[in-house]
Amino acid sequence: MSSGHVPKKKFGQNFLTVPYYVEKIVDSVPAKSGDVVVEIGPGKGALSSYLVKRDFDFTMIEMDSDVIPYLKGKLGDSRYKVINGDAVAFDYASLGESYHAVGNLPYNVASHIIKNILLTAPLVKSATFMVQKEVAERICASAGGKDIGFLSILCGYFGKPEKLFDVPPGAFFPKPKVVSSVFRICLDSHYFDRLSKENWLPFFDFVSKAYSTRRKKLTNNIQVVAGGKQSAEDALVKIGVSPDVRPEELSVDNWVDLYVELLGGSNG
Repeated sequence: MSSGHVPKKKFGQNFLTVPYYVEKIVDSVPAKSGDVVVEIGPGKGALSSYLVKRDFDFTMIEMDSDVIPYLKGKLGDSRYKVINGDAVAFDYASLGESYHAVGNLPYNVASHIIKNILLTAPLVKSATFMVQKEVAERICASAGGKDIGFLSILCGYFGKPEKLFDVPPGAFFPKPKVVSSVFRICLDSHYFDRLSKENWLPFFDFVSKAYSTRRKKLTNNIQVVAGGKQSAEDALVKIGVSPDVRPEELSVDNWVDLYVELLGGSNG
């Protein structure tokens, strides 16, 4: 690769180098002129150099302080802002206004970043991210499928995630060992109809723990919360689900109903 910045393994840096895929990702961001667009982990600016040409209020969050001078040099005097910060721990609510998120996420922390961003709803309007293909398929999986898991419920709570396209290892430097995929979530208003915002974190914690042993019947995973196996079975029957159900068979709405039934979380 050309000189400028060497990818750092500790930051999970795999720089996208093929313009075809860069343009496809940028074109997938459902933002219009004047909207705030926040790029997570711009790295050497593959996406940034295209995003900055659009009429967006453009902000980047980059953890690697060494790459920022290179990034600024590449983008020149265009209108943008770079924040040197950790995308996992960053307070996205501090942006203070509605925004669309986009980025090539490091595989090892992608789920944490996705969760933190979605929890800023209603500020976040959409998320267009590139992740490992298996993760994208899990995020977009439907109830009853073999791929569904906690991330499916997390993302499905806020909107209907859709997988857009795959990106091969050869489109990056260095080449990752896996295929990547781009997915998008356009958030809808149902997240407030389902549960009040103060219930979001307890709800997702409940779902995460209930998925701890996904091959077992759900009653085994929730009986402590329910106050016993019989109470867990009764709760499932009350929400219209078989007491023999396994975690992957529940839809987002099933999970919400079960949470309200067991823990008394208030609907929106």
